[in-house]
Amino acid sequence: MTSTGTGTAVAVVRSLAPEQTKKLESYSGINKRVTFKNKYAPGKVLLGTIVDEVGIVSFDYKYVVQKIRLAPEIVWDGSEFAYRNGYYTFDGTMQKVLWGQYHSCLSECEYEQLLTLARAKGWPVL
Repeated sequence: MTSTGTGTAVAVVRSLAPEQTKKLESYSGINKRVTFKNKYAPGKVLLGTIVDEVGIVSFDYKYVVQKIRLAPEIVWDGSEFAYRNGYYTFDGTMQKVLWGQYHSCLSECEYEQLLTLARAKGWPVL
């Protein structure tokens, strides 16, 4: 994929060698704890633990949806689980796989509401 907004082609994704694809495909967050930065006080807050994950590799990104069992002290909307959309990708040297810094996390109820809105528009999602 390239962008030519200025008339010059610029690569925005990289093709991977087979061993890099295998390495990226193997990355998973299952059984890892999920913490969020506490915006209101110093430190982090434990959100829960990743209990399942699905993902696909596209160029040098592995896009995932992670199912997170919420920690008992997390009070949200009554959901037992939350879902986090995110990605893994290689660092600039293409050696180390990193978790994407920017991602969303919605409760089970919120995720279903979002998918319902997409379905109502005729989008072919779940």
